[in-house]
Amino acid sequence: MAFLFLPCIYLYLMKELLEKVTSAVADTKDSMMETIENSFSMDKLTEKFSSMTEAASEKSAEFTNSLIALSPIIEEIGFKTTGITLSIGLPPSAVFHFQKFQDIAPERRNEILEENKENTMLKIIVGALLTADKYQDKIKLGSFKFSNIDVSIGLAPGVDVQLVPR
Repeated sequence: MAFLFLPCIYLYLMKELLEKVTSAVADTKDSMMETIENSFSMDKLTEKFSSMTEAASEKSAEFTNSLIALSPIIEEIGFKTTGITLSIGLPPSAVFHFQKFQDIAPERRNEILEENKENTMLKIIVGALLTADKYQDKIKLGSFKFSNIDVSIGLAPGVDVQLVPR
């Protein structure tokens, strides 16, 4: 009789364990779905955006002004700023749109960078522009030409190169 009792207890315990695991998985799923829905709801996004403090707004404006001030220096290196796209969201970002208009001797470029060596952002942007410019030399453009080089400054920095038909 004890022989039959042990498998029954084992089955009962397994059933209980399975029910608890199933319940925990369902609760976790419901909790995750609620978190996702709350994170991406328009009300929550609007609330986060409008909660940007005055100090953060001032810091963002200060950062943007410092980036805009780089345009004349970058132009000396041979790249004209054709536009700046600012994102005032959280986090803020800026995209500089450039066109190369002149080849500058490496010595002169290094001289300009040396004069502004304390400006880390200038080094980053010029480095990105020069990398994109070198990339241009390595690919066969065929019936296309380089139009713009876009440098993104923000949480996820990056460089985009636009090709347009000749």
